[in-house]
Amino acid sequence: MFEKPGNYQPFTVPKGELSKRWPRELTEEEKAELGLEEKSKKKKESRESASPILSTSWKNPETQVEQELEIDFEKSLSEQKTFYKNNLGLEISEVEARDIWNKNFSEIKMEMEKYGYDLILIIPNNLPEEEVLIQRIIETMEENVGGAKRRVAATWQGGNFRNGGSFAGVRNSYSPECRIVLTHSIKELEDHPILKRTRNKNIMDVTGLSEQEVGRRITNGEKLTVDCEIEIDGQKIRIQTEGQSLEEYLVQQAMCFEKTDQHLDSKSDSYAWLLKSFSGSCVVSSGWRPDDRQLFVGANNTSYQPAHLGLRLSRSFSK
Repeated sequence: MFEKPGNYQPFTVPKGELSKRWPRELTEEEKAELGLEEKSKKKKESRESASPILSTSWKNPETQVEQELEIDFEKSLSEQKTFYKNNLGLEISEVEARDIWNKNFSEIKMEMEKYGYDLILIIPNNLPEEEVLIQRIIETMEENVGGAKRRVAATWQGGNFRNGGSFAGVRNSYSPECRIVLTHSIKELEDHPILKRTRNKNIMDVTGLSEQEVGRRITNGEKLTVDCEIEIDGQKIRIQTEGQSLEEYLVQQAMCFEKTDQHLDSKSDSYAWLLKSFSGSCVVSSGWRPDDRQLFVGANNTSYQPAHLGLRLSRSFSK
């Protein structure tokens, strides 16, 4: 007959028997062999807070001059929280953004030193679709025209982009999640020694993939990453990173204008491939048309290779 639960007595170890019955503590060698020490170390590191200010340097391969780089995470978080709330009514999860920063601090620093990145975009997981972004943060821009404030013109869409379904037809090669996107703040591709040398290349050139593989990835919505070699004054440099997506580009374009009253890629020779976004069988591209006072969004065949089209590089980090 079973006793009622209330009649159970707690189990105790007789005095003097504990050392005989309880397992001994593992030695350092045993912990290392089982991988417990490394797991404990990683767990501890993940709980530690990284510095909110990341200061480092990057050697410009064109001038051979060391350039100081600095990203103030807390300042960026505060500014971008205000941007999203005022323009889109969105809240950024400060806890999640800080977790991503802390977890990836060392790798962010290495990428800055490698490619000269100097800007972070904090992208929330509930960012609206591209058409809404166009309406809310691009076409609401007001420029000084003849001494008066005037809204910019409606966004121009290229033929291939319209044939791919316009903004509703854009397919991104990643799942939506809160992330920090490391990129360049520079306004024109031609003004950066690495970015300007990604021009006059087609998609196969910048990814290192065959045309067949590029087509397969676009069809399946898989990532196209940057893997190419550029040459600066006889020095060959391997570029292995990511491009930007259309939504990331729109956010950066709007933040840039809000801060400086200037647009990204407003010269005729520095439009940007957006390697993470597809339209039909094409890759999306974008830039600013200053004479028409409008953003343009296009989509180009993967073999398209004009001198004015280059890459905006980036690297994404998430939890």
